[in-house]
Amino acid sequence: MKHLPPLDDMPQTGSRRVMPPPTPAMVDVRAYWQGLCRGQPVPFRSQIDPAQITSVLDRAFVLERRRSELARFRVAGSQLCTAMGMDLRGMPMISLFDPSERRRCSDWLDHILSQPATGEMTLTAGDATVQARMLVLPLRSDMGQIDRMLGCLEITSNGIDHPGLYRIGDLATTPIPRPPRADVAEGYARALSRRFRRSRRAFCRAARSQPASLSTGREVNGVSPM
Repeated sequence: MKHLPPLDDMPQTGSRRVMPPPTPAMVDVRAYWQGLCRGQPVPFRSQIDPAQITSVLDRAFVLERRRSELARFRVAGSQLCTAMGMDLRGMPMISLFDPSERRRCSDWLDHILSQPATGEMTLTAGDATVQARMLVLPLRSDMGQIDRMLGCLEITSNGIDHPGLYRIGDLATTPIPRPPRADVAEGYARALSRRFRRSRRAFCRAARSQPASLSTGREVNGVSPM
């Protein structure tokens, strides 16, 4: 696990803190994400099935970062939206943080996508009376780019309805091991094959729902189909 350096010019001295054990929500989300990998280092966003993580949906989120834009919420659980007092969809993820922490958070997310790596964070809010944990895991778009993220945010102590903006306690990233090139290609091929099969089944269902005259190629009103 790699701890990110501070963003100021002064090097951090002394021993670094060890990240605390993961919360139950973090364990569930990470296990689900790992199950989606199936031989590929980073799974696809299209593989996410909310029905498989119903127990943590209220604390889960999906982020998207397009080109040089900030990472924004595509999906945000009800507990997150309630805590911030608004619907977070479309909002920058860094809007959850105190302004002094936003650059550090943004750099952390960039690191997760560029490595790629998994990320963990400890947070405080409400004059440090509220403590929380965050997990962020990279995802691929349908085009294969690593520009999505699956994550969860769980308050671990002194939970209140509106904790306010968060401050970062500690950050950590864990690089994702890169399998041999052949294994990567095989994993991508399997993922693409599954999406092709789903598309083919959808096409076949649509074809079967068409009138028999169109699906069999018979003339309709004396006009042959093209």
